[in-house]
Parts: sequence; structure tokens; C-alpha cells
Amino acid sequence: MKNLLTIIVVGSLMQIACANQSSTDLKNVYAVILAGGSGERLWPLSRLQFPKQLLSVEEQKTFLDQAIERVSTFIPTSHIMVNTTRNHAERIGHAVGNRVGDIIIEPGARNTGPAILYCCLRLHQQDPDAVAVFLPADHYISVNAKFVEFLGHAIAYAMHHDRIVLMGLQPKYPATGYGYIEYDPALVSEYNGVVPVKKFHEKPVYDIAQAYVTAGNMLWNAGIFCAKVSVFLNEFKTHAPEMYQGVIKSLDDTDCYHQVVSESVDYAIMEKSEQISVLPADFPWCDIGNVEIFLSLKEQKQSTNRRVITYESHNSLVDVPDRLVALVGVDDLCVVDTGEILLVAKRQEAEKVKMIVQALKDMKAYEYL
Repeated sequence: MKNLLTIIVVGSLMQIACANQSSTDLKNVYAVILAGGSGERLWPLSRLQFPKQLLSVEEQKTFLDQAIERVSTFIPTSHIMVNTTRNHAERIGHAVGNRVGDIIIEPGARNTGPAILYCCLRLHQQDPDAVAVFLPADHYISVNAKFVEFLGHAIAYAMHHDRIVLMGLQPKYPATGYGYIEYDPALVSEYNGVVPVKKFHEKPVYDIAQAYVTAGNMLWNAGIFCAKVSVFLNEFKTHAPEMYQGVIKSLDDTDCYHQVVSESVDYAIMEKSEQISVLPADFPWCDIGNVEIFLSLKEQKQSTNRRVITYESHNSLVDVPDRLVALVGVDDLCVVDTGEILLVAKRQEAEKVKMIVQALKDMKAYEYL
């Protein structure tokens, strides 16, 4: 099936390349990079004044820098947009400079459902024929060429069909931090590589994740998707009418936005709609979902701290600049020191770091957020 996908994807890219030189070019395609998240599971590396999309594992280019570079290879600067919130707008603006055409600033943080709907409404005002590609800013993709090939195929399909196309990654290991997409591999050739989604599955426990990897019909949900903006709007109007009306009102009165239900795009429309397809893809990808994933990736790319001494200790990740760290009789830890905050967490419990963030909010200890 991998060879078949390669043929399909390359063919789609050739179509796009030819279209780019003709009257039916990509003039209506827009890339929207989602950079409004607060990154609570990456605390204390991600803070309110320094969000996760500005972190880096390669010292020079941030995750946001890399996201912009990936899409700028085939989408013009004027059609690249970054979505963020008021809290991050100034810092994001300084970070992106003139490398994007616009920054879409939400009135507040209401999760990915309202964020994507807000962007679609803004895009529809600008270009009623727009096709939008939504990409999170906090992904790490090490081979851009393969990513662009698959994304090109997804865009080509979305341009000619009234469906939302998701990117699904072939699972490499039993990941418990990702949602999964179930599909029928037998339909890949029949549907030119893009097949209807059978079912979405929540983040599984380890044993179930192992079964998903060997099943052959499950994909990691990469959170990357595209469709005509009119299709997005119709699905929101159909499956999330209260959200739709609330965001519509906020275009004229931004205070209304804070009353919109805070819900992910997955719950709002993806898991309810019958117009969802998936492109099985295969390129190196990582969702930087928590501090353990970030430190693991950083350790691969650079030496996080060479001054670590261990005794009867194994498998820990340490990011403590400018001081010696000694570990005795402990295993599987994440140790992070930002100067004013020291975090020590079990690697397998890294998702629960967000509970510390909630506790700080309850304590009104905003200086640590």
C-alpha cells in the first residue's frame, strides 16, 4: 500500500504544480497555523508569556518557525496565516515578522473548535472560495519534503470534493498520547488514497494501543486537516449550531466570544460529521504534547545537560542548565529547572503536569503561570 500511496501523492503534486502555472492555480488555498495554545502540559517550559510554539529542540528554529517554513515551500506568504489569542499576539507578531500574510487574533482562548470556526468566518469574508489547511504550530516534522507531498495530495482532494480531509499517520509504536482514526485499507485505491473515516478512537491505554499498531487499519490523528471553508462552516452550522451562532456574534462584539462553549474541533464536528475523510500518510512526525515528549526529542537533537551524574539510576531526562545534577536510586524522571521553577515528574505521568498548572490557577499564583 505504501507504493500505491506514493504514486497517488506524487501524481497529485504534479497536478498542483501544473495548476500553479495555469488559470486554475492555488490562489484560493490558505494555510492557517494554530498557535494559540497555552501548553499547560509543557509547563514550566511553556508559560503564558512564552508559549510552547516558541520552544525549540534545535536551538535556532522554534516550532512556529518550522511550521511556517513547511508551508511556505508551496503556499505564498500572503496566504499563510497564524491564529493566536490576545495573550500571545504581541509575542507571536514579533516572532513571525513579515513571513506571514496575517495574524488572526481570537478575542480569547476557547479551544480549537471556536478557534477554527473564527478563522473560517474571517477567511470566508476575505475569499468565499477559500480552501483552508489547518496545522498546529507545536509539531515536529523532520522530513519536510515527504510532508509536503502528502499535504499536497490532501489539498488537491479537498479542492474537488465537499469533504474535510484529515492526515492520518501510520503508527510506529503503541502511543497512548494520540487519538486514533479507524479506516478501511481496502478502499485506498478506490478512493484515490483519501478514504472515509470509519471511527475516531480516544487516546488508548497501552494494551489497546499495542492492538491498534498491529491491526493495520488504525492511524494516528495528526490534527492536520483541510477543506473548503464553505464545507467547514456548513459542518459547524449543522453539528455545533450554538458555537456557530456565538462566534458569529463575536465578529461584531468580541465580548460574546468569552461566552462561546470551549470545545475541541474533534468533539464539535469531526466525530459527528459524515463528511470526514482521511489520507493515510507516512512521514516522520511528533506531536509535542507534554514535557516528556519535548525532553525526549530535545535529547535526540542536542545535549540537554552534560553535567549529570547517576548512581543506580536509569532512563531519566534532565534539562537543568548551568549546574550539576546528581541522581541516586531513581528511574524514569523528568527534571526541569527554569531558574525560578523546578519540576520533577515521573515520565509516564507527564500528562498530569497540567494539574499543577490548575492548582497554581486556583492559588492565583499567576507569577508561575
